[in-house]
Amino acid sequence: MSIRWKLILTFLLVSILPLVLAGGSGYLHINQVSSLALKESARSLEIAYKQLAEQKTLDIKKALEYFVSNKMIRDDNFHIEDLQFDPAFTSLGIQTFGKTGYSCILEKKKDKFSYFLHPNPKMIGRDITSLIARNIKFKRLFLRAVAKGFASGIAEISSVKSFYVLSNIEGTSLYILTKVSYSEIEGPIQALKKRFNEEKETFLMQYYVGGLTTGALVLLIALWFSIRLARPITYLTEVAERISLGELEAPIDITSTDEIGDLADALRRMQVSLRKAIQRLQRRSQRR
Repeated sequence: MSIRWKLILTFLLVSILPLVLAGGSGYLHINQVSSLALKESARSLEIAYKQLAEQKTLDIKKALEYFVSNKMIRDDNFHIEDLQFDPAFTSLGIQTFGKTGYSCILEKKKDKFSYFLHPNPKMIGRDITSLIARNIKFKRLFLRAVAKGFASGIAEISSVKSFYVLSNIEGTSLYILTKVSYSEIEGPIQALKKRFNEEKETFLMQYYVGGLTTGALVLLIALWFSIRLARPITYLTEVAERISLGELEAPIDITSTDEIGDLADALRRMQVSLRKAIQRLQRRSQRR
């Protein structure tokens, strides 16, 4: 390999290798930061939605308990079933939460649960005891609510993952159930993940463009420098070859003051020394 290509490769390695290492390290760091940010964001959103759903359920519970207690005080012939036809009770018990979430009222008779009020009127009166029994997490949620009066947790029903809050309306056999689809939590996370991926792609694009530009500039500089350095060395090599063939008067047209100039001066001194040595030998041979 010629000295020119050695110089070019040296320039490229010295300049490009740190750039590659720095870019790779930066990309790994971005990946780590984005993964950590997504994880923490998901956890924070889940906690926030849980707290909001629980608080909303408790607010509805208090409003319904106050409503029912007033009904009991004012109406001696009050029956729980009458609440199904009370618009005020319905407006308090059936509320929306976010885009897909809602609250509904369940009735517990003995060990069976059914919809007492629901946003979909067709669901009213439907027994959900078998549905509860088929889903372990959902069943545990109801068992805790029956035992403690309040429970919350995540369950997956019909392949739909949701967050549920269940609370008893004191003094009645009614329970308020708040449901929030987990997609409302995952939606912002997916949007954030998409944004992070876009930022990473932008970083990679800028890195590639910067790397290629830097590589091209380094290559041009290396070519220019190698030509400037290799040309006089090649010239001096040719002169040395001519001197070795006996051309002691071969001109050395290099006047630089750097190491190349020192090499040229050394060749000139060698020419002078060789000429003097030859002259001495010629004089000795003439004397004989």
